[in-house]
Amino acid sequence: MREIVIIFSLALMVLLLLNRARIPAILGFFVTGVIAGPSVLGAVSSGSIESLAEIGVILLLFTIGLEMSAERFGEFRRTALIGGTLQICLTVSVVAILTLVLGLDPAKAVFMGFLISLSSTAVVLKVLQDFHETEAPHGQASLAILIFQDVAAVPMILTVPFLAGVVSDPSSALGTLLTAGAVLLGTLVSARWLVPGLFDVVAATGSREIFLLTVILVCASVTWLTGEVGLSPALGAFLAGLIVANTDYAHRAQGTVLPFQEVFLSFFFVSLGMLLDLRFFLSHLYLIVLAVLGVLLIKVVLNSLVGFVLGYSARVVVLLGLVLAQIGEFSFILSETGLHYGLMDRLTFQAFLSVSLITMAITPFLISLSPRISDRIVRADLHPRIKNGRVYRRPSVDLRDHLIIIGMGITGRRLADTCEDHVIPYIGLDVNPEAVKRAREEGLNVYYGDGTHLAVLRHFNVPEAAVMVVAIADYRSTVHAIHEARALNEGMKIIARIRGFENTEMLYTAGADVVVSEKREATRRISDEIFSCYSGVCELEE
Repeated sequence: MREIVIIFSLALMVLLLLNRARIPAILGFFVTGVIAGPSVLGAVSSGSIESLAEIGVILLLFTIGLEMSAERFGEFRRTALIGGTLQICLTVSVVAILTLVLGLDPAKAVFMGFLISLSSTAVVLKVLQDFHETEAPHGQASLAILIFQDVAAVPMILTVPFLAGVVSDPSSALGTLLTAGAVLLGTLVSARWLVPGLFDVVAATGSREIFLLTVILVCASVTWLTGEVGLSPALGAFLAGLIVANTDYAHRAQGTVLPFQEVFLSFFFVSLGMLLDLRFFLSHLYLIVLAVLGVLLIKVVLNSLVGFVLGYSARVVVLLGLVLAQIGEFSFILSETGLHYGLMDRLTFQAFLSVSLITMAITPFLISLSPRISDRIVRADLHPRIKNGRVYRRPSVDLRDHLIIIGMGITGRRLADTCEDHVIPYIGLDVNPEAVKRAREEGLNVYYGDGTHLAVLRHFNVPEAAVMVVAIADYRSTVHAIHEARALNEGMKIIARIRGFENTEMLYTAGADVVVSEKREATRRISDEIFSCYSGVCELEE
């Protein structure tokens, strides 16, 4: 308890100081860990908060899983499988070649590629949540690749003994993989048949305590099972959230978990700061900074290349590259395994640890600056294939006075269904290839396209459109899409949908005619009902 009090006291002081400079809270917790850890005060031992830190990561991934459904996650399977495989293979190959040139032997070079190929699920998702970008195109692509990386870390760990030249039983490794596959299959089966029925029974009791215990049981059980077969506990937590998301009680479960998530997750970032050996860092500052810059450059370029291969526009490609530029926390586990088998020495291990932590610490800054960086790159004289992404299909009918729907999420899909029912001419655009494919299979007039680009909007005949609805999650992209559309068509009515309480003035300045905020409209509706009751208009129903 004394150590927890010390951590929260230091964190409060650090956050108050950094808040004035508008520095992200994640970095504040990281600095708190450095101060409280063995490098400075030595007031807290890292082992005392490791369990709390692990709970924080588990709750974060559980809530991310709750926000999705198996059907929705299936829309990103192409990004996960193709993008994830390509990202890991490219990174491992390039890093291995570079480290071979620097003098490492082949086994150690491949192992170093393993370490650098993984990105931080906890840090990235937390920062994307803070910036409200988890549902943006680059946020969804990042999530898909991160989940794939968590799965890929298992065969990497199993490969370490072979790289080290230690005799190991191949059948044992194969058995582990088969067991892991069986656990994953079992979680999917339970998501379809077992868990929904369990929650129906629990909800019928009307007890909040029983409901809370059931949520914890599901999360803990799946996390434990995945950990037992060698998979990442974070992946297990995500799968548990995905299971609950397929029930009618996902929102209730989310409200139950969220209050605990922020508290426990802060311990994770504190624990990262405690790992940094400040003396080693300062004495090797020059080499560590060079290594950090090298890692960032390699990962940004290769991740961007993966985004290009997947068909995303230049803006999304750059954002994806910057979001996944850091080294992940699962690399720590992998590096410890390599240390045990002699693929790393103590000095290299400490250097790698320092580089990894620094890349994690600067991730909030990279993500906050990424829109400005991507906008500058997009303004450059790029080839249309690079700037706009994949080649767009031209609509089979040359429409006039039609409706353009930018973003085929829940709102966009419902608008498209309404247009189909009332025979309103429309075209839907989205940058998620799987979402476009699914919508077209359902008979909707939807095409792949990034609605933030002038050339794409012109391609889909925006100059002749009557109305445009922008229903995408990324606020900056919404502003940009409106600005570009208004430049093409001054008389078109533009309706923008935003999720929260973002600044509407920028949207109107860009050219929007109507701005609808989901949270504002809900608040206004509730306020109207409250005021009507107090003015004596409404009556209680018997």
